[in-house]
Amino acid sequence: MRRFAIALLAAAAVSMAFLAGCGPAGDPVRSTLDRIAAAAHARDAAAVMANLTADFQGGDGSSRADDEALLRQYFAAYESLDVRLEDVRIERSDSTARVRLRAVMTGRPREVAGLAGLLPSSAKYAFDFRMSRDRTGWKVAWASWAPAG
Repeated sequence: MRRFAIALLAAAAVSMAFLAGCGPAGDPVRSTLDRIAAAAHARDAAAVMANLTADFQGGDGSSRADDEALLRQYFAAYESLDVRLEDVRIERSDSTARVRLRAVMTGRPREVAGLAGLLPSSAKYAFDFRMSRDRTGWKVAWASWAPAG
């Protein structure tokens, strides 16, 4: 289930970027989310990861390298991923931002090696993202998630 949450984390970031387009133009936090969305739609894990801090950590203690490997696996394992976000809340200061939301994920696993029978096609998670600003812009520094009822 942790692996599915990693995939959902990436998909939630993508959906956040699309919702961000509804806000004020030129918002640097939202621009980061737009870059993540473009990279995910291109199925470019390296470009997604470029928007995470070098010391990114998952709430479960996973490292950036752990989560990059899982993201690559999920981009390969799913033919499609779709996420609907609910209850999006953004709190921001000059150098940090916190985003909390509930993500509803649906996806279609590939029909190879029995993946369709192993990977879930839907789930809901509550997410808590922390973003930080450095000299190059805003990046995701930390993320946690838990199944949502």
